[in-house]
Amino acid sequence: MNRLVPLLLLTFACLLSSCHAQDTSQPITTLPPVEVYFSPKGGCTEAVVKELNAAKANVLVQAYSFTSTPIAKALLEAHKRGVKVEVVALLR
Repeated sequence: MNRLVPLLLLTFACLLSSCHAQDTSQPITTLPPVEVYFSPKGGCTEAVVKELNAAKANVLVQAYSFTSTPIAKALLEAHKRGVKVEVVALLR
């Protein structure tokens, strides 16, 4: 037990010094807000369709199962706008 206390203090000191030694020359940037949706009836489909409609360059989709008609239509519309759409899904 007596050997554990100095080890814990040393570990704490190292952690504290590494936190204090962060580079502050670069401004801290904030991340975009996180949004949470649920499915069904929790706004998930609408949120995905909104993001697909805003896509400009590419859309990558990975899904085990895919049954949403509104999302399928939004993917097709994105493709028609020239967005590169790639889907990986299980074929049955």
